[in-house]
Amino acid sequence: MRILITGATGFVGSHIVGKLVGDGYEVTALVRKTSDIKYIKDFKINYEYTSLDDEQNLTELLSKFDVVVHCAGVVRALNWEGYEKTNVIGTRNLVNAAVKNKSNIKKFIFISSQAAMGPSQTETPKQLTEKENPVSLYGKSKLLAEQEIKKLSGHIPYTVIRPASVYGPRDKDIFIFFNLVKHHLKPQTFAKRFIQLVFVKDIAEVISDAINNTKTDNKTYYLCDGNVYTWKSVAETIAKANNIKTIPIMLFDFIFKSTAAFYEIVAKFTKKPQVLSREKIVEMLQTYWTADNSDVIKDTGIEFQKLEIGAKITYNWYLVNKYF
Repeated sequence: MRILITGATGFVGSHIVGKLVGDGYEVTALVRKTSDIKYIKDFKINYEYTSLDDEQNLTELLSKFDVVVHCAGVVRALNWEGYEKTNVIGTRNLVNAAVKNKSNIKKFIFISSQAAMGPSQTETPKQLTEKENPVSLYGKSKLLAEQEIKKLSGHIPYTVIRPASVYGPRDKDIFIFFNLVKHHLKPQTFAKRFIQLVFVKDIAEVISDAINNTKTDNKTYYLCDGNVYTWKSVAETIAKANNIKTIPIMLFDFIFKSTAAFYEIVAKFTKKPQVLSREKIVEMLQTYWTADNSDVIKDTGIEFQKLEIGAKITYNWYLVNKYF
């Protein structure tokens, strides 16, 4: 089976490539000429050089494939147009190209985000039937992208997954927790905030299963390990898994807000999106990011990696690859 994957060079995408190659699929990565392929260069895969902007070229390209895994997306941008171009319009172009090749495309899998769903109102997991309420431009763009995917209904079976905060080897965002723990610090916020996590390889497992699993046709899933964490408990678990003693460090909201303001000034001067922005801080300071993962467990049988084990695997990878 021939599979085309977008976003293959990224953190999540590269793990998907590894899983699909390991499962014996013929994988092709859709990349730009400027893409850094260091995480996938050792896999026996093919490359197609084109852009999500070019619907005509995408239409010709998709005639060669049986399955599309759409993982590409802009996580940080300077403005709405930056998110819309890739996350919404790029997805629309890919969907249109797939519909024109519906005779050969057997499945379209889209990696969305928890941000599209928006935060929950309480610690009780949010149901997929509840109304989405994204609180950032990124979340809004992912939700609009999902709406483009649903236009495949009646043409091509699709699966949409919404991962919680993703951690694992190669991650650079939740790495901050690991880095602080490495330096014997246990971050915690003054106000309790509740989050869920998913190990990156579990995302790849679900995608591989969904390719031939008709139970996943035309469904949306929330991916997390099923536990609810505070920032403090995440740090404690990382520390315990790696036998590191820590002392608490209190992170007040004003620290995040002032840091984001600084990075936005940097972004204006450099014309490049930064790690933090006020939009990102709005997401981070929500009280509850929890949702129900029971549907994906029921339909795929996935057994999510425990944080204790995933944290050890991830920490050791950072050590070996000199992230610290």
